[in-house]
Amino acid sequence: MDFVAIDFETANSLRTSVCSIGIVQVKNGKIKEEIHTLINPLSEFNFYNTKIHGITEDMVHSAPTFEEFWPTFKGFVDNQTLIAHNASFDISVLRESLNHFHEPYPDFNYGCSYQIAKKVWPNLYNHKLSTVANYLS
Repeated sequence: MDFVAIDFETANSLRTSVCSIGIVQVKNGKIKEEIHTLINPLSEFNFYNTKIHGITEDMVHSAPTFEEFWPTFKGFVDNQTLIAHNASFDISVLRESLNHFHEPYPDFNYGCSYQIAKKVWPNLYNHKLSTVANYLS
């Protein structure tokens, strides 16, 4: 199966405050490429968000903005199947960030690994990504 797993972290409650992007491209069931990049959200960091992901304002000072990274990122998502754990969040971050700089949406399909895990392994005590990953390892 071919897909691209994506994960966003945000600096605050705004969906346009991307401060990190993780990308894993899978081709024929094997990881072809992995990318993690910090993103400068050009906005303030909320203590709660930093507590969750550990990314600080100082860490992203020289990182590209979402708009600057978009040409690279677009090559991974255009005409692909995207998978995200809690996809409603990640897809809304992608769309709101694109809206923010008036960029059209790429063509893609998406699925949610959280929803898939709930259906496939209903007896897990929760379906957080770490729980599912530990169960599968």
